[in-house]
Amino acid sequence: MAIWIDIDAKSGVPIFKQIVDQVKRAVATGMLRPDEQLPTVRELAEEHSINPNTIAKAYDKLKDAGLVYSRPGVGGGIFVAKGAQANARGVELERFQEDLRRTVKDGYNLGLAQSELNQRFQREVSEWYTTHPLPEPASIPISPNGAVHRQYTSQE
Repeated sequence: MAIWIDIDAKSGVPIFKQIVDQVKRAVATGMLRPDEQLPTVRELAEEHSINPNTIAKAYDKLKDAGLVYSRPGVGGGIFVAKGAQANARGVELERFQEDLRRTVKDGYNLGLAQSELNQRFQREVSEWYTTHPLPEPASIPISPNGAVHRQYTSQE
């Protein structure tokens, strides 16, 4: 199993929170799908030289949030819960909206006119999406009221 979690020990963000945030984002974007297994505590501990208790704490927080579940025994481990994507995506969208509010407020406090703030925002959006096109799994339809609508294929 590929270990895709990236830990930055110098970031000032607790390691368990980095793990929680990255798993939440992976679930929200569809990178991790229902019933998909997360790396084991041992794998992450060895790969990143992290105390296994730190990883267990992160996984416990994810279980408490209803995003993952544990399956004991052979073939067991930590798996993404059904319905976790809509839950995680909703939380991530709320966080994004709050960040956006802070950015608008910062622009206002700098004395930027609404038109200038819009121009700057549009330029950043255009540059980013030109160089970073969305991958297919992240294309999750959202209705105007913000509800997530997951479309399943017959193969899922």
